[in-house]
Amino acid sequence: MKTATKRAVVSHKVAQARKAEALDKIRAEFGKAKMAIVTDYRGTDKGLNVKDMTILRRKLREAKAEYFVVKNTLARKVVKEMGIHNLDQHFNHPTAIVFAYQDPVLATKALVDFVKEKKGPKNEQGLPVIKAGLMDGEVMDLAKIQALASLPSREEIYGGLIGLLTTSAQSLLGLLNEPSRRMVTVLDQYSKKEGEAEAAAEEPAAEAAS
Repeated sequence: MKTATKRAVVSHKVAQARKAEALDKIRAEFGKAKMAIVTDYRGTDKGLNVKDMTILRRKLREAKAEYFVVKNTLARKVVKEMGIHNLDQHFNHPTAIVFAYQDPVLATKALVDFVKEKKGPKNEQGLPVIKAGLMDGEVMDLAKIQALASLPSREEIYGGLIGLLTTSAQSLLGLLNEPSRRMVTVLDQYSKKEGEAEAAAEEPAAEAAS
């Protein structure tokens, strides 16, 4: 076998191995994520630069999510394997996917807020362009994704519940303590009156003794 042919074979094997690895990665991310959001990171202008991409990824990581650039052909293959309909049609531009691992609302908020910051004359939709989402097997359009971002996050709900429970517990404790507080007040007033009565009785006795 000629050297050029050997190189071509090796190159092909390497390419196939990388393709298989990339497919496994996409499958794994879809498998463990609670939600996925498909975006076009270029839009109609120059797209996100390295700095913007870094900032977005940091904000998403803070929301327990990741942002991966994927090849459209591989992403289409994976969603077809998963039996997901009407999502493969969105893999037709420079594509990156947000994978939310814990709280879909928190991750969606982070993405939507970033997009709003990147709106401009040449990018009225902002960047990255949100195209579609996938949660619980349902394909979501932009309107549903934006509606999801307007909901309170899991942390906000937990915080509200804790506040409600704390307030309720304090109110209940107040109600339980109220009778005892009243009893203490009554006893205190009674003891003061008894003391005054005893003092009044001792004064005539002291005068008679003198």
